[in-house]
Amino acid sequence: MNNPADANIVVCTNMSGIARTLRMALRGMGVRNVVLAANTEQLLEGFTAAEPHCVITYVDSENSADDGLTTLNFIRRSEDSPHSRIPVIAVSPRRDLQTINAVINGGAHEYVLFPSSGDVLLKKITAARTTTRPWIDRADYFGPERRIDRETQPATEHQSLEQSEDVSKAGEKAAS
Repeated sequence: MNNPADANIVVCTNMSGIARTLRMALRGMGVRNVVLAANTEQLLEGFTAAEPHCVITYVDSENSADDGLTTLNFIRRSEDSPHSRIPVIAVSPRRDLQTINAVINGGAHEYVLFPSSGDVLLKKITAARTTTRPWIDRADYFGPERRIDRETQPATEHQSLEQSEDVSKAGEKAAS
């Protein structure tokens, strides 16, 4: 999926304004095929119609009854899921650790703060599709390995992580 125009994306949220905003951001980045789904039935139709490369779901809280987490759980754990290993990007306005952990523990590949630009979404989609992480299949977790292996990251991400670590170490030294 080097060319955004070749990407097929399903955006699953029952909030039509957010769904349209995400679709508009993706189309602005050149993604032509974005299917909107408001529920599980439409999600299944989206899998049939679009054969997606990625699913984006909107998460509003850490509550397991949250529609986004329910969608993530359906994709990862349901016997009716058409593709349990498809990359899933969770989009959320929440910055709290409980919500982020709920998304990661639910098996999402990436977490994006909402609102975000189409560029950020496209980078996360590309990262989810191209980063090779082992797949974990246990009773308590089904999804990509949660720890990031620096050897499998693209060089630019590896360099930016090292730079941010150097900055934080410098800050720690300055504070002491």
